[in-house]
Amino acid sequence: MIKILNIIAAVVLFIFIMPSMCMERIEPGMVGVRRSLEGGIGERDFTVGYHMSLPFWHKWYQIDGTLHYVEYAKETNNPYEIRTKDGNRISFDLIIPYRIKTDEAWKIAREGYADSYDIKVKSTATGVLREVLADLSSLDVQKTDARQAAAKKALPALNAALEQYHIEATHVVISGLSFPEQYEAQLQNKQYFVVQGKLDEARQRELVARQETDTLEKTIDKDIAVKREEWNKKIEELRSKYELEIAHIEAEATGYNRNRRADADAQFSTMKAEGDLAEAKAEALGALRFIENPHVA
Repeated sequence: MIKILNIIAAVVLFIFIMPSMCMERIEPGMVGVRRSLEGGIGERDFTVGYHMSLPFWHKWYQIDGTLHYVEYAKETNNPYEIRTKDGNRISFDLIIPYRIKTDEAWKIAREGYADSYDIKVKSTATGVLREVLADLSSLDVQKTDARQAAAKKALPALNAALEQYHIEATHVVISGLSFPEQYEAQLQNKQYFVVQGKLDEARQRELVARQETDTLEKTIDKDIAVKREEWNKKIEELRSKYELEIAHIEAEATGYNRNRRADADAQFSTMKAEGDLAEAKAEALGALRFIENPHVA
């Protein structure tokens, strides 16, 4: 019975313990490379997850597969300094993102620089960029387009040099630049005179524009005065014309009124006279009837 329990216990231990002993876990962001006692470095990369690993037979390398950076910056006292083709010394702030090429981490492990490829990348980048950026002049580096063109030109040259280390750069970014203090002072003085010259030109153009504006305003005022005089003349002519027409109409209205009133007065007089005559005749006729027949009343 005890023997059976021991066998069961052994089986249970084998089920729960052996898988963990026979599996290698590759962490996120890492690339696994497997080495065996018989075949050496296996020609494949292992991604995140669990992979078969025989105890005492396999050995594993886990290489950082995330994006790395070569960075030169004045703020960290590590600028990238070159001498331009016209002999001036200049410092660049540079950032170069890079990573291990897909399925080539095993080659890095096989060639023996899994822990030192960062150093090789920086050394290679320093040399390649020196060749490319040295073609720029002091005036070129002050132009954004020229700097971007140089960075774009440097990327394929850099990747060609990094291919031997199974690394690829994704970008070459020039984020800043500076000259020695003495040259910076000269540039600032030059820029000051350029700005001052532009300011003088702008003031001259402003003066010319102001003179042209004054002349135009005077011309406009003159044209307005001429037009106002013409309009006033037309108004006076129309006013005289309409005043004559109004006077004529008023005269006609007054004459018509007088004539109509005269006709009405004459007609009234005639009708009144006829009425008075009729009334007189009626009175006379009544008196005559009374005389002829006094008893009728």
